[in-house]
Amino acid sequence: MTRARITRRDPLRAIVLVLLFGAAFVGAPFANHYWLEILTDIGILIIFVVGIDFLVGYTGLITLGHAGFMGVGAYSLVWIAHIQGIPVSAAMPLAILAGAVAAVVVGMLVTRVSGVFFIMVTLAISMLFYSWAFKARQPFGGDDGLSVAGTIRLDLSSIGINLDDQFTFCLFVLALALAAYLLFEWLGRTPFGQTLGAIRQNENRVRALGCPVGLYKVAAFTVAGALAALAGALDVQKTEFLHPDVSFWIKSGEGLIIVIVGGMGTLVGPVIGTFLFVLFHKGVEALTPHWQLWMGLTFIAIVIVAPDGIYGRLRSLVEAVGRKRAGSTDPAAASAADRADTPAEGEGDVRADA
Repeated sequence: MTRARITRRDPLRAIVLVLLFGAAFVGAPFANHYWLEILTDIGILIIFVVGIDFLVGYTGLITLGHAGFMGVGAYSLVWIAHIQGIPVSAAMPLAILAGAVAAVVVGMLVTRVSGVFFIMVTLAISMLFYSWAFKARQPFGGDDGLSVAGTIRLDLSSIGINLDDQFTFCLFVLALALAAYLLFEWLGRTPFGQTLGAIRQNENRVRALGCPVGLYKVAAFTVAGALAALAGALDVQKTEFLHPDVSFWIKSGEGLIIVIVGGMGTLVGPVIGTFLFVLFHKGVEALTPHWQLWMGLTFIAIVIVAPDGIYGRLRSLVEAVGRKRAGSTDPAAASAADRADTPAEGEGDVRADA
């Protein structure tokens, strides 16, 4: 799989990003209620999956429990704003902070193991939170959920922004999704991100150099957990309904699939995967109740055809076209390359004799 490419200057990444987010921002003013819902879902999911990609594709921490932090963000926001009556403008940062604190605690535990053990421990901890939420009838409604309509939406009217308007809320979520992407891309280019990449490539060597590997892993886990909490807080504001499914392991699995299909370690790949996942889901679901089957078959086909993900395959095609054009526009260089590959007179006989 394609990994650890965040630090490279890649013009194609910027082009794809501009096309996808540009289409979303430009199309939003012309979208009806249904399409605004879809664009909002895409924005929330992007915030969630870029954090997974930072952990999986760049740091090498494959997690199946990331949805747990999404649940922490959603439940914290509801408890602080809806139940305690604290303004959402103050509750939102506190919900994100709760996700970060939970990620620190969980990270200090799970980073002591690796490989399949790491996957299973993150899954188990996430399901512990889901089980608690499923049974917490007071005050969260348990498996019946809790309606929080009219009390949970962020109020930015003081600066002239009405997030109760669906179109405005959609643009707000898309802007946060773009900011989340840019945050992780910047982190990937910092010394912190470079060290994480080195840990993924050879953890033992980095540890031998005296680097506190565990602390770096926990830090990466914390940043990704905080962004997942933000995604959970935005999700409950969008639906105005709290339910334990926000933290179910399937959501973590879907996020991991999106990262793999889009292209691990590229950040822009998961953005592509998110657009594909949501649009394919909504489109096929309207045609058949067995949309999961067709989505699974499609994603299997993508992984077979493009092992590096959609973005990795796209970049390979662009690079191949670039090399072909360079060869056709510079025949002298191509001829020199051919001569370099052709053995000199008698050289073949010498090699044969050897």
